[in-house]
Amino acid sequence: MKFIHLLTIFSLFFITITASDCKKHTLNPVDQLPPETQTGANTFGCLINGEAFLPEGPSLAPILQCAYQYLNTNYDRGYFFQLSASHKNNTTDVLSVGIFTDSLIISTGNFLLENNQKGSAYGLYTRYTGTVHVKYYTSKDLPGELTITKFDEINQIVSGTFWFNLITSSGDTLKITNGRFDMQFTR
Repeated sequence: MKFIHLLTIFSLFFITITASDCKKHTLNPVDQLPPETQTGANTFGCLINGEAFLPEGPSLAPILQCAYQYLNTNYDRGYFFQLSASHKNNTTDVLSVGIFTDSLIISTGNFLLENNQKGSAYGLYTRYTGTVHVKYYTSKDLPGELTITKFDEINQIVSGTFWFNLITSSGDTLKITNGRFDMQFTR
């Protein structure tokens, strides 16, 4: 009987200790982002107003794209870089974050994300809601920064970090921070 009593006390003690450790742990949004790597892991993530943004959606539409190409047409001539990620949530909303360059040679280093002009780099945030499509670009008044930490043309790998802020048409600020990517690009 003494053994059963001790076993009951031990069991209650064990349950109390383990139950107190079962609190719901909230992840820090930065911890939800992919690690900063330079291997061509095809990862992308950032925070939008402090919330984690990761590519996600149906397999029918590309959710993660990266290209670095030289174009020589009547309209476009130069090196163009495109990195974009989309997230489709459970509603009809599709969010997209992108970094683009227009006629700008990419290498390791820092690039201002200013405006959508020849010889410049820019950041873009897009929201599709049903039939409504809105785009917000960085500007000279509200620039951001792209840092390329690895650019390997032979193995077609580009890695880096970025941030930028945007003002929406309603005057709200979108803060895109802690951006990171490690991509294989197409040519």
